[in-house]
Amino acid sequence: MKNICAILFIFVSNLVVAQTASVLVETESFDEKGGWVVDQQFIPSMGSPYLLAHGMGEPVENAKTTVTFPERGRYWFWVRTKDWVPSRPETPGTFKIIFDEKEYAETFGVNEGWQWIRAGKVRVGRSNLLQIELKDETGFEGRCDAIYFSKDKDDFPPVELEEMTTWRKEKLGIPPPESAGDFDLVVVGGGLAGCGAAVAAARHGLKVALINDRPVLGGNASKEIRVHTEGLEFYTIVQELSTQHYPNGDAGAIAATDTIEMVVRAEKNISVFPNTRAYTVHKEGNKITCVDCFNTHTHKETRFEAPLFVDATGDGWIGYWAGAEVRTGRESRDEFGESLAPEKGDGMTMGNSILWNSVEIETEKPKFNPENKLSVGWQEVPWAMEVAKDYKATRGEWFWEYGLLMNTIYDAEEIRDHIFRAIYGNWYNVKQDPENANLRLKWIAYVAGKRESRRIMGDYILKESDVVNRPDFEDGFVEEVRAIDIHYPRGGKYDFLTEAQFTKIEQYKIPYRCLYSKDIDNLFMAGRCFSATHVGLGSPRVMHTTTQMGVVVGYAAAVCKENNCSPRDVYKYHLDTMRERLDKIKSGAEFEH
Repeated sequence: MKNICAILFIFVSNLVVAQTASVLVETESFDEKGGWVVDQQFIPSMGSPYLLAHGMGEPVENAKTTVTFPERGRYWFWVRTKDWVPSRPETPGTFKIIFDEKEYAETFGVNEGWQWIRAGKVRVGRSNLLQIELKDETGFEGRCDAIYFSKDKDDFPPVELEEMTTWRKEKLGIPPPESAGDFDLVVVGGGLAGCGAAVAAARHGLKVALINDRPVLGGNASKEIRVHTEGLEFYTIVQELSTQHYPNGDAGAIAATDTIEMVVRAEKNISVFPNTRAYTVHKEGNKITCVDCFNTHTHKETRFEAPLFVDATGDGWIGYWAGAEVRTGRESRDEFGESLAPEKGDGMTMGNSILWNSVEIETEKPKFNPENKLSVGWQEVPWAMEVAKDYKATRGEWFWEYGLLMNTIYDAEEIRDHIFRAIYGNWYNVKQDPENANLRLKWIAYVAGKRESRRIMGDYILKESDVVNRPDFEDGFVEEVRAIDIHYPRGGKYDFLTEAQFTKIEQYKIPYRCLYSKDIDNLFMAGRCFSATHVGLGSPRVMHTTTQMGVVVGYAAAVCKENNCSPRDVYKYHLDTMRERLDKIKSGAEFEH
């Protein structure tokens, strides 16, 4: 009897295993991305990188991968996706899934909000392999996060972000983070501020890890966003990393990105980690001990340990996770005596922009047929028109900006998508003019350029009076002369356009005390997350100035290592050393290690 019970137990156990066999496929890990792109901007709000069909109105090439299953048989499957214009009957971002070259009947991308949609069943054959393809139907920003397969039809994936993150790791079999190696300085953020910090520290002999969540360096100056650099090129490193003054959105950013990559990667003391996103920090007391990251394509996790860290994320993630004081939005006029601040503080920030442009192709213009306006060459986009209305432009400049009254971190996907609708609706209007028959969309960014979110508080907070009255700070190692430039909604019927209020100033200094956290003993800041008020950020938020910040903290990190001291101690005891060394690279003189 005991033997019979044991055999029955084994049978039932095997049956349970068979029913719960499952596979999670993250689309960003597909073997071939085709024309789809990996979009990792919105992990804080939706939980994961995903594949985006960014075809500017032309369906993109299929993404493909082959998956090995634990056993053959029929699997239920769920698809995590969304309709990015849910308020309209038309759905712009639809796609199909192809299994082993057979197209599944259901259309995806039609559900409101990021959801797991249980679609049906698929059969896995004797080889235990299944080829999966994502087939874009429209070229209008279809998106797919993941596909989950299970033999249990009730094995519904979790919905809450924290639970889903844990579940993903378990399903993917992701081990604990591996050590990335030994470093003197970890710089998180590969924009120009982070690059400046990494290069300055490396040239002073520090071993540097430069972590960037995008495939290329440069941040807003990169070929993914294409903003030209502005501000004072105060140090030679800033000059090396600066761009030409090409029009925003211009292809000149491609060569600029190559130059930035070349300058950074020429430094033997810098290890660059692209497609690597930080997700948490660990502390002992008031010091960060390490930052944990994951690769946005493979999900492999890595731990970065060092005595010193630089938050150059723009959004202030490292300081935020470490518990440093941060500010967002606008201070009240009375808090710092700022005439440009509102009477009452609020959450408004400067917004996010998507740059784009078009090109005239050299072909004979088609004859205009008033009965068929599409003879000039573009399809109707009714889902975009309530945003674009009757606006017409042939390129998008900085003032194509949205999200000032929203949260530029957690609402970032909605902000980006709103501008997409403005662009596509605008383009339909442009193409109704027969004179524009030969115009074609050339390029549209899908990575947003940000201006403002969190600011990490240091021992000093830069404010309007510091920029206007120009105190001669003894630690004023960053200098700028660019006007205070604060953006506001333009008002009127085009909510995707802004205006700027400029306040002319003379050259002023930014104290080094704005570049390290007052709460975390080994954390520097460089970039737009430095210690400032909303008004104080208005002038120095441009890239030459933030690169200066990076250079200063890179040199300060070297002083910290030499003297086994904190960033605050550099201010207290080593300003003369900092001034002497920075004066050399300010003048263009070679610094000798």
